[in-house]
Amino acid sequence: MIAVISLSISVISLLASLLNYYNYWNLQKKYNDMVKIQTQAALGALETQIRTAINDAYDKVLSMGMKLAQAPDNEVFQNAYLAAEEIYLNAYEDACGKYNDGKIDRERFRLMYFTEIGNLVDREPYNKFYSGSQSKYDATLKVYNEWYHPERN
Repeated sequence: MIAVISLSISVISLLASLLNYYNYWNLQKKYNDMVKIQTQAALGALETQIRTAINDAYDKVLSMGMKLAQAPDNEVFQNAYLAAEEIYLNAYEDACGKYNDGKIDRERFRLMYFTEIGNLVDREPYNKFYSGSQSKYDATLKVYNEWYHPERN
């Protein structure tokens, strides 16, 4: 009789343990799925923030360029234009820094910015900021060299 009761208690304990394990496994899977969705949303928000920063900076460059074209001798407009250019290049520098740190989807970033970064580094009017050893845009140059000159890495 005692053996039957002991066996019954053991079986009930085993079933309770299996049920707890199953519930834990389901909760862990749901938690991991939720974290994955939240991570993807955060990455998407960061990518949108990067695109917005670049677009806003470019709008400022265009705006100041138009003002400067109307009054090319205006020193205030000249300085404002140079500041807008620096903000624009810094937006790319920040984006490339996030790329280099692995904080954004590297493949999507490459698809979105491959041509833009190539044009920044290779073409007028911005290539002068990337030439020589004194460039302060190291993250952008690192991305550029990775994409356009992988033999240098």
